[in-house]
Amino acid sequence: MATKNTSASDALPIDHLVINVQDEMDQAQHIFEQLGFTLTPRGRHTMGSINHLMMFDEDYIELIGLPKEEKELRPELLANPVGIEGLVFQTSHAEQTHAALTARKLSLMPVQSFSRPVELDGRMLDARFKTVRLTPGQFPAGRVYFCQHFTPELVWRKEWQTHKNGAYRIAALLVVSDQPEQDARQYRLVSGGTIVQGNNGEFRICGKNYALVFITQAAYEACYGPLVCEGHSRASYFGAIALKTHNLDAVRETLHQADPESNIRWRDMENRISLDVPGFNTVLEFVETNFF
Repeated sequence: MATKNTSASDALPIDHLVINVQDEMDQAQHIFEQLGFTLTPRGRHTMGSINHLMMFDEDYIELIGLPKEEKELRPELLANPVGIEGLVFQTSHAEQTHAALTARKLSLMPVQSFSRPVELDGRMLDARFKTVRLTPGQFPAGRVYFCQHFTPELVWRKEWQTHKNGAYRIAALLVVSDQPEQDARQYRLVSGGTIVQGNNGEFRICGKNYALVFITQAAYEACYGPLVCEGHSRASYFGAIALKTHNLDAVRETLHQADPESNIRWRDMENRISLDVPGFNTVLEFVETNFF
């Protein structure tokens, strides 16, 4: 994924990205720990889904799934393919965000409130949220929504923010599209910001510390070769997540020490390391602090 220096625009900050693991949470937990991530304890939302988080300085990745015995609780998770399936922006006021997006002629679902219990020092506390979700179908790549945190102190905690692979921030999300420029314009209705055209038909929307990058299938395959995700015949899909790491050598050491039976495939390009997450249709890319 090209992550060249680009001046930041006013695109909204990312809260987190979501990887759908359906009913294989145990295996997902094992694989992501092999990749050098510290995972939060398993949580359970009031809607019935379960999750683990990989917390960074200001954002995070969420593994979301369902208990094997209770698949019917959130059928939308089973309807979407395994892999990267959620782009979530920050909001400090869900109702105001809902009104603003409605004014832009976007179709929205009602504001949703929910929580999940968190155990800290022997006490059970509730992490509470509100989300503003766009109705399905507007973004073929996956779910796009906003999250308001009422209890961020229960989510961003130092004991969960240090990772063996040195990851500390989301650098970019890659969207593979039949029509990259048109997709970029559609996402800008939600994210704000300015669309910048790059090389090889690439378009991007830049936030303060990240970019949404839109490329064609051919450009995607040229960049990642055999590591590419399966698009499942969608007009667009989320093809890769780039993460900032403090030290690529930490990533190399982690991958060399991973269980060989995990079958992690990876490519070392000196200034970036790309890998596929076996069984979960996800490409991750690690870049150093001076690369984006």
